[in-house]
Amino acid sequence: MMRFILIALLLSLVAAAFVALPLLRTKAAGARAPLSAALTLLALLLAGFGFYAWVGDRYWSAPPSQANADQTIPTLARHLERQPDDLSGWLELGQAYVAIGDYPLALRSYQRANRLTIGGNAMALAGMAEATLMQDDASQKAQASEYLERALQLDPHSAKALLYSAVLAYHDGHLELARQRFETMLALSPPENIRAALQQQIEQIDSQLKNPPAGGAAAAASASAAPTRGQVDAATAIHLHVTVSPALANKVPADASLFVFVRAPTGGPPLAVKRSDLRLPQDVELSAADAMVADRAVQPGQSVSVVARISASGNPLPQSGDLYGEIRYVAGKSGAQALQIDKLNP
Repeated sequence: MMRFILIALLLSLVAAAFVALPLLRTKAAGARAPLSAALTLLALLLAGFGFYAWVGDRYWSAPPSQANADQTIPTLARHLERQPDDLSGWLELGQAYVAIGDYPLALRSYQRANRLTIGGNAMALAGMAEATLMQDDASQKAQASEYLERALQLDPHSAKALLYSAVLAYHDGHLELARQRFETMLALSPPENIRAALQQQIEQIDSQLKNPPAGGAAAAASASAAPTRGQVDAATAIHLHVTVSPALANKVPADASLFVFVRAPTGGPPLAVKRSDLRLPQDVELSAADAMVADRAVQPGQSVSVVARISASGNPLPQSGDLYGEIRYVAGKSGAQALQIDKLNP
């Protein structure tokens, strides 16, 4: 779903309007609009204006089309075999792979550019975030957010990093931050049609900030057929009391993050994900409201596996030395359960 909606940034304004307007009218009432609504809103407002060509890189030519990328990639690959330290070549190759939808290879290309600059290139970091978000692994959203923030530290005017971070902020209910990022994009002197679209997005956020729904965001969300992120859906609720075993207590790193994943027995991307600062022992609640993919969420009464993992790096992907624990749970039925972190990732 995330890949589809992000690619929707390339669709026409009229096509997006027919698809997105009913969704936005019904779901924009809550301050924490779903990621699908947030991203589709951007598709509606921005796609028809050639927006992606502008954010691709304000200092290069527009990102290649799929046809051009098919011709460019072999040439770039041969060039980089001869000159593997060509930073601009790796960045261009990453863009070309994005154009044809090969996001794993796009990510590898941007990662190579990132290594060449020892993490000091905003375009490489923003490209890594884009390629990560385009893949259908919802657990990597936190990693993409970290790439974007690092990119903005290096270049506060990176249009691509501003765009994607604004979308994620909007989804997470951080409307003030989303507005700030869109305002910064306005200051980059975009073409007039893009300026108008950005201004419209800011006005839409202002409307939400000034006119919250009666009874607050939680009351409005509870009236909706689908729970919004940040709430707990009682029918699929998972209540955990997370602790660490005494044997591993001295191995808990300072300033670590806690990731909790809910997985189906059949495997695949997580059904729900939650990240928080580590404050063990702590209580954690998840449900279908924490799904990162709209059509893949915890179902009432579903038997699932729940994994809690302590990450020193803040990376949602497993790393050597991470501490973790796992239990089985029946969504909406098992009640409060203890989950002890008692294993060490080799």
